[in-house]
Amino acid sequence: MVGLLALGSCDKNKVFEDTTDLPNAYWMADSIKTFAFTITNPDKAYNLYFNLRNGLEYPHRNIYVQYTIRDSANTIREEELRNFQLFHPKSGYPFGSGSGNVYQHQFDLLVGYTFPFAGTYRISLQQYMRYDSLPQVYSVGVRVEAPEE
Repeated sequence: MVGLLALGSCDKNKVFEDTTDLPNAYWMADSIKTFAFTITNPDKAYNLYFNLRNGLEYPHRNIYVQYTIRDSANTIREEELRNFQLFHPKSGYPFGSGSGNVYQHQFDLLVGYTFPFAGTYRISLQQYMRYDSLPQVYSVGVRVEAPEE
């Protein structure tokens, strides 16, 4: 019982976290993954993260991802194309944590970001690797947290 209470209290900064598994471990170029979350306190600063699980046979050392954040009126609040390194450029050693052939990563998208008002926001993720299908990508997701002040 004490272990369950400790486990539940470990992640008190989490506002939202969700992950989507990709069919057959392929991220299609036209497959935009969208996650909706609610901000109740716009006076706080939030950290937003991109979560990714990939296989060792992923054919590149990096991944380009476009993220877009929209508010409840569908207005774009933030948008950026980012390049994330999955493997060391010289050694090829995988970054992230993992076991066997699957590694998971959590990359900063925005740190100390303040939302303009309370409400529902949507963040969309799209791969920009110039391939119709990107193999060995098992899942993608986002995390929003409100760090302690």
